[in-house]
Amino acid sequence: MNSQTAVQDLQLCWWSYAVRGGLAIVFAAVLFFASSFLGIFFFDRVTLIYLSLLLGSFVLGNGLILAVAAVFSFEHRMHIWWLVMCESGFTILLGIYIGMSFLLTPQSLAFLAGIHGVGNGCFQTALAIKLRADRANLSLLAIAGITSLFVGLAFLTHYNQAPRVTTQALAGYELFCGIVWMVFAYRLHK
Repeated sequence: MNSQTAVQDLQLCWWSYAVRGGLAIVFAAVLFFASSFLGIFFFDRVTLIYLSLLLGSFVLGNGLILAVAAVFSFEHRMHIWWLVMCESGFTILLGIYIGMSFLLTPQSLAFLAGIHGVGNGCFQTALAIKLRADRANLSLLAIAGITSLFVGLAFLTHYNQAPRVTTQALAGYELFCGIVWMVFAYRLHK
């Protein structure tokens, strides 16, 4: 399979990246305002449970969108279906784990956000490699993948930050990812 085939395959699935981008932007806004307003008065156990449910729901929703795209890709015999299915499996399992972990602490929130960032960066980089013939999308996804890896590693190594700082940094990261996915979807669709 050449990378031009991957580009043509992804052009049929542009909608999944647009939905992922929109979901990420909405999640970033909700997370930022929730952490800002809830963090002003208190940042206790209830807030952390709310944030774990919010993050788990977002990651699980992202995984379900990817699963739909993977099934669509498989049904249409696209060559990229296995990569989308692997990302979907990783994201669904991580979303279920995050949503079910009510023993969330500020440190584990940063740790799980780091795992999410590193996983997202690995899959973005793998997708960039598959699209090596399309230089514009290659550079977009490669920069986003490398940025996601560094952000994920920053969450993993600086897990002792205050919860408000962690959630606002996560909101900024998800806003970045949402914009990247929206630009990628626009480029695929035009």
